[in-house]
Amino acid sequence: MKKKTLTGLDISDDFVTCSICSTDEKSGAVILGVGTVPSRGVDNGSITDLSEVTQSVAEAVEKAEAAAKTKVLSLVTSCDGTSLRTYNTKGSITVSEKENEIGRREVERVTEAAKTIALPFDREIVHSVTRGFILDGQDGIKDPAGMFGTRLEVDMELVTALITNLHNLRRAVNAAGFEIQDIVLSGVASGNVLLEDLDKDLGAILIYISYSATHIVVYSGGEIRAIEVVPFGGGELVRAAADAFKIPRDYAEQVIRREVSLDESPSTEDDEITLRIGGSGKTISRKSLRGAVKPAAEELISKAGEALKGMRSSKEAATGCVVAGVLADLGGFLEMFELSLSMPVKMGLVKGVSGEGLNMVEPGKIVSLGLVKYLAKEGARKKVHKRFFANTPFGKVADRIQEIFSEYF
Repeated sequence: MKKKTLTGLDISDDFVTCSICSTDEKSGAVILGVGTVPSRGVDNGSITDLSEVTQSVAEAVEKAEAAAKTKVLSLVTSCDGTSLRTYNTKGSITVSEKENEIGRREVERVTEAAKTIALPFDREIVHSVTRGFILDGQDGIKDPAGMFGTRLEVDMELVTALITNLHNLRRAVNAAGFEIQDIVLSGVASGNVLLEDLDKDLGAILIYISYSATHIVVYSGGEIRAIEVVPFGGGELVRAAADAFKIPRDYAEQVIRREVSLDESPSTEDDEITLRIGGSGKTISRKSLRGAVKPAAEELISKAGEALKGMRSSKEAATGCVVAGVLADLGGFLEMFELSLSMPVKMGLVKGVSGEGLNMVEPGKIVSLGLVKYLAKEGARKKVHKRFFANTPFGKVADRIQEIFSEYF
């Protein structure tokens, strides 16, 4: 099978990471080159300075290109942030074809009907999750194709982002000189490298902690069954330390990674730490640093637990919970998750990827590599430029014209 070179770009609040990989539909990905630069012009997942984001994207891709010794023309990028929202929706159609047989056409029609709900005018669909179909009142149907009936319904969940955020994301990447093949939720992307197919089949909960949000993705029967995005991410732990000790956030993150464990450590928690800012030093105790960070960690876990209670199939997670992302590898963090969620919790590590420069728990690489594997597996099913007007009257007219065209030609 011919190998393809695909590129994933993760734009987060802390770093912009580009991964270029060689891959095909059946094998794992081989890293050709990775480029990471500090993120500028992004806050809570939203672009606040277009030119700075464009520059960061250009620099990250340039570094990856140099390592991979290839040029990037198009890529798939991530979608993240506190403004993401989910909506429950249902759609229904009457089957009027000969003998009332359900075909692929009817499945497409009913899912499109579900997507035409009255979303707020400022929102665009990023992901759709099909929970199941109902045929003439019979529910629990996974795939109705080939069955017979007169009324087909579908139960779905839609993940949406602000149209302005997506437009600015496209503009920044395009201005850097690259075409966007698709936009994928960070949590969905990470599931492609953190979970095995067997985990997804048996049932698993993935919790990916980005800088600005916590993505919860529930898998069962090999498919995504529910998605929730909690607007509280690993950056809150960083902000807690930065605010408590009046230090820059990027330096606070370094100090937390180097000095903090959320475990109770009476023998070491009174040790002193010297914070060096500019030419001056400031001494604090490790206990005070942990005391600043731990409440934010507890709040993140509490919010994730509350979100999980209302998510479908979460109780069917036979393989437990996988956690990864920003500061997820802090000592004691997973144990706190396990105690709160009352289920087995393990660290998410990258699987099915090989090559140089692979840090198994680095958030930017997790998402950018996950984007590559998503694109290799799914293909660019959603054409991003077509979705821009998806929830507008113009978009609905265009979709109808395309629908009529496909019927007769």
